[in-house]
Amino acid sequence: MTRRKIVFLFNLLQDVNIIRPVALLAREMDVDVAFLCSHKFAPRDKQKVWTRALQTLAAECGATISEYDSPFAAYRLLQGGYGALIAASESNLPPHVEVHDLFRVAPSGYTRVTLQHGFECIGFLQNREHDKAHGRNVRFAADILATWMPSHRMASMAQSERDKVFLTGPGLLLQQPRDGKNLAEGIVCENLHSVRLSASGDFRQNFMTDFARFCVHLAGRGETVCLRPHPGGQFLMRNDIAAPANARLDARPIHEVDLGAFAFGISAPSSVVLDMVLAGLPTAVWADARGVMDLDNYEGLTVIRHQDDWLAFHRDARLRPDMIRARQDQFLRGLEMPLDPADVRQRFIALLTLAACRFDAPPAASRLGGPTC
Repeated sequence: MTRRKIVFLFNLLQDVNIIRPVALLAREMDVDVAFLCSHKFAPRDKQKVWTRALQTLAAECGATISEYDSPFAAYRLLQGGYGALIAASESNLPPHVEVHDLFRVAPSGYTRVTLQHGFECIGFLQNREHDKAHGRNVRFAADILATWMPSHRMASMAQSERDKVFLTGPGLLLQQPRDGKNLAEGIVCENLHSVRLSASGDFRQNFMTDFARFCVHLAGRGETVCLRPHPGGQFLMRNDIAAPANARLDARPIHEVDLGAFAFGISAPSSVVLDMVLAGLPTAVWADARGVMDLDNYEGLTVIRHQDDWLAFHRDARLRPDMIRARQDQFLRGLEMPLDPADVRQRFIALLTLAACRFDAPPAASRLGGPTC
């Protein structure tokens, strides 16, 4: 007898970070867990970090990994089954086409779920640079859109998509590593591949110049700093850019990194800013000195634009961390985001139950030849 399934889709490297806590929750349910991986995934993973992470996750979930090279190949793998299809990056934009087209032809026995995969997420909550690069007419093939914040906070979501919203909160809160260690160093995260640093001007060199000068300051104090590349962009590694001597590169998956153990965190606008804030880390958002970059979604957090700002934040993070955390707590309250881990867990359980248990048995019709769900 065919059992209901929860099938997770992997296409972009960062999908592993977003899906992992949800997949680990799904293994607790009375369903089969399976992974479908786009043929584009492995070639993107030059360092094989994410391939190993995906294999480890599959072993933890008791899931098989199947690769597909077209929507119809995926359809054949899914045919005859029923349950839920869950993706971390799905829209009608070109980078998401491998998942979007699969959703469009998926057998009708599956409920299609798209997870919000970042704080400023295409089609959910965009910034001005996103608007310039991708426009504001983003659409989804999903039946359900799992969001971090309520529908009225999803300022970039098309009106026709809003009835699909299911508020879960961020999946990061399902798992937050704590190893009990306190590190003397801070962490700086690069997001150099992002349109945030190129759509309104090329700010990548500005970021690296500011970071290099900051490292000189830290070296004078005998300090090191952790430099974390973006999991998907991996700009430094792909472009063979050497880091300063006292910068320790850490490209591990985020679930292996205890962000709360660091002394402070700095990043250009990116979801990792929210990760660090949720971990209770004194956090600053880097922006260009001329104030061109759109920071509206980060209003209330510490912003650094000049070298003096880097040094002042470094000092305050050491001497007055509670002052910075108080501002961050106020910022989080303003987002109206579910923040209690137990509450977020129950919301995801409800999402998985709703999506996977819509049918008691697989329906005969399919999206290729019958009515859609």
